[in-house]
Amino acid sequence: MPTKKAAARRAAFAVLALVLALVVGGSVAAAAGKGDRTPPTAPKNLRVTNLTQKSVTLAWDPSTDNSGSFSYVVHKDGQGFTVPQTRTTYTIDWLSPGQTYSFYVTAVDRALNESGKSNTVQVATPEDTTPPTTPQLSGAVRGPSQVSLTWTRSTDDLSEFVGYRIFADGVRVTQHVNWNGETAVVLRHLTPSTSYTFTVQAHDASGNSATSNSVTLTTEATTDVTPPSAPTNVRIVGSFGCPEFFVGWTQSTDDTDPQFAIEYEIYVNGVISPLPVSAGVDEDFVYAEVSGASTFTVKAVDRAGNTSAASDGVTVIC
Repeated sequence: MPTKKAAARRAAFAVLALVLALVVGGSVAAAAGKGDRTPPTAPKNLRVTNLTQKSVTLAWDPSTDNSGSFSYVVHKDGQGFTVPQTRTTYTIDWLSPGQTYSFYVTAVDRALNESGKSNTVQVATPEDTTPPTTPQLSGAVRGPSQVSLTWTRSTDDLSEFVGYRIFADGVRVTQHVNWNGETAVVLRHLTPSTSYTFTVQAHDASGNSATSNSVTLTTEATTDVTPPSAPTNVRIVGSFGCPEFFVGWTQSTDDTDPQFAIEYEIYVNGVISPLPVSAGVDEDFVYAEVSGASTFTVKAVDRAGNTSAASDGVTVIC
């Protein structure tokens, strides 16, 4: 049986523990109630110190904060970019020419208190009016129905991307352009014994363009008007998974040209594939539609530009 003294000591310890808990808890609550709730002052005098077609440099007067530690956030059309407290300038160099952007700056301390906004600055980047450099064009005849064109690579003052358009007799060529590289093409299905004047136009992302010198080429004459036989046994011979397939076929024959000279066009749901056309092959790579059914058919083309009937089709579903 515990003695009366032992029971009294246990009661005293219990009272002491309760008092300590109340004291400590009250101190924690008081400390929590005294947390930093004061935001930094708002940055002022936001201004543009440099502007180009692709970049803007902003500067502002510094903020202050009772904690002594904070950072800035530069806001661009809803996007935020953090800037250290030690800096009151920021450059954004991924803008586009001829566009308008809106900026303001706030300050945020360690307790995540955010200041009010600075003044807002509207920035309009200058338009891009400079075309790419002019390509220099050359060409050669490749038989009765084809020519090859090559040109020097153009460069642009603002962008690494320069696109090219091909023109024959002033009209843009969009069909039967067999790209062999960025600056080389073979034009197919031209009319035999016919003169064409070709140019190449380089264009940048802003639509500025530069047109090459003109080159006049005359396709060879031919008496061949008979197309090759249609490819047969069209089938899928391989795949990397949708939408990448290899289509195979039994090669065609022609009354004039050997099999190695016969080219093959692959059509996807009746539309010619934009991939390069190969000659003397019995299979080739093609992209199917990303979703749904794709029916592949194949046509053979001889050197005179005569085109066979379409093969039977083979269908895949992605």
